[in-house]
Amino acid sequence: MAKFDRWTVAESVVGAGRGNTLLYGPPGTGKSYAAQSGGVNVFNVTITPDTPAAELRGHYHPRGGEFVWQDGPVVRAMREGSRLVLNEVDHAGGDVLSFLLAALDNPETCRVCLPSGETVRPAPGFHCVGTMNGQPEDLLPALRDRFAAAIEIEEPHPAAIDALPEDLRNAARGTVSAVGGDRITLRSWLAFASLRSTLGAETAAQGLFGERWQAVLDSLTAATQE
Repeated sequence: MAKFDRWTVAESVVGAGRGNTLLYGPPGTGKSYAAQSGGVNVFNVTITPDTPAAELRGHYHPRGGEFVWQDGPVVRAMREGSRLVLNEVDHAGGDVLSFLLAALDNPETCRVCLPSGETVRPAPGFHCVGTMNGQPEDLLPALRDRFAAAIEIEEPHPAAIDALPEDLRNAARGTVSAVGGDRITLRSWLAFASLRSTLGAETAAQGLFGERWQAVLDSLTAATQE
């Protein structure tokens, strides 16, 4: 039986650009990295509960003595047939949810009506990649239905691990996939690799890992001696 390589599947599905894809799982594994890969034009948005729909759709902007319409990232991606990346899509508030339900509808029926009176339809190639740390069931059912594929990402992205110094890679692989108090995110490892070159390993570990700093350094020492 062939091995199920989640990252290969995720990048293949995202790269195909044939529909909307949801990448979910614990933070710091590289979901956003994968969502933006592939050498295509990407409009990247991180959603918070306070994000207004106008920030995604667009708004009137003063220019000279008049107000002109300026597209937001979602509408721009639709017009250009580009990839839209929605980070933390599960944080969307009601205003944004209503807008996304329209913008992420099937290409054949998708219509977004702008305050300017214009109706925008998605150009060929437009697709969305959503990322979230929770489970697909956390989404409003209608929004979950907008994502044809949902792929769980539990392990760190191989390219992100390879970007670390060699002596940190094994420790990072183990702790990024760990649960509870043993977990250290990939972002923390990348920050440690950067900080220790200027502050030293001990100070960098204390600043990033808190009370666990000594245990982390001891595990790194043990790994290099094996």
